[in-house]
Amino acid sequence: MTGLACAARVAAAEAVGYVAENAFFTGALGDGLNLGHNLSDKGGSRKGSERGLYGGSTKVDVCDPDLLLDFLLEAGNSRKKAAWAKALGIGAKDKNVRKFVRSLTEVVLANDTLVANHGYKKGKADRYDAVLEAGTAVLVDVFGVPRVKCNCGNPLAVSESEPGDVKVEFKGKGRGNKEWKVKKDQVVRVEKAERPQESLAVVDVDDTAEEIEIDLPEEPELTSGGDGENGASPDTESVEIPQTRGLSVAEATGSLEALGLVVETRTVDDPDVAAGSVAGTEPEGGGSATVGSTVTLLIAAEPTAPSTVTVPDVVGRSQAEAEQEVTAAGLVPEVSTEPASPEQVGQVVRQVPAGGDVAPGSTVTLVVGEESVGDELIGGTDPTSDGGA
Repeated sequence: MTGLACAARVAAAEAVGYVAENAFFTGALGDGLNLGHNLSDKGGSRKGSERGLYGGSTKVDVCDPDLLLDFLLEAGNSRKKAAWAKALGIGAKDKNVRKFVRSLTEVVLANDTLVANHGYKKGKADRYDAVLEAGTAVLVDVFGVPRVKCNCGNPLAVSESEPGDVKVEFKGKGRGNKEWKVKKDQVVRVEKAERPQESLAVVDVDDTAEEIEIDLPEEPELTSGGDGENGASPDTESVEIPQTRGLSVAEATGSLEALGLVVETRTVDDPDVAAGSVAGTEPEGGGSATVGSTVTLLIAAEPTAPSTVTVPDVVGRSQAEAEQEVTAAGLVPEVSTEPASPEQVGQVVRQVPAGGDVAPGSTVTLVVGEESVGDELIGGTDPTSDGGA
């Protein structure tokens, strides 16, 4: 550790049963046991071969590795599987993942334990320090190191910090993360044992004065990180991009993420698709994309009204034609009359305004020619009055 490591790092305190945001797993593998206290008062960094780091029971199952495997090997979770395997430093072949999970052993933490936890965020494993409460169910490897947090399937690793160098913070209290008194001198950090262990001596949680010897599986033969199914890197697996035009954003996002693709969105103008629906993708549907690559959903924008419209010139048109054209331009026709020559009767003799740009919905006055009889103007005004033409 360098001198820079002396600065306190934040570690998220996670109580038994609490599932933090961005968890890898959507089901419950097992929460653990509410011990209510540490089973020993010895903290600090300790080798995974030491006795009493974990608790166990001959009566209680605390984790379900088979459920974890079912989730990781599901066809739509290939991207999560690749990120999960990479965080653990193993290859992502199905065969490799099976071997690794089946080499793990279920226990509960005997003390509050500092680990490097990993959530799943934007298609990748997001590493952060966490102090897991005593009693939390974990899967440990043959070197005695916690590797999976059972209730969410998050990959675990050895933290780069020492227990005394972290500042514990409680988050998610409204989502089930209860607060407890963390005693820093009793927080444990488990390091890899010098060699694979044949067994672990764990505290009997039913009688803490006793120990139980748990046999461990043999160390599995694994490929290194970066392997994908059939020996290919997960970054080179290709899938066909589905057709999404006309779907809701939620439907399209779900179908793309199920293929291991990362989804982004962009708004586009497309009058042929309902606003808020998907107009298509980039790359286009029917093409291929690499698992883990980004596909952009094109979302149809709300139609925007123009800031101004041009007043059409309708002088000389019939009243019906003029009204129709003004309305089609997004304006409101208003009709008045005035005396006119016989050939102009029923036609627009002038308009106000005569042209130019106006706000949508503005009124355009159409002055329509009207036949006169003697001194009376039908529909018009008396030419001898002040307002006469």
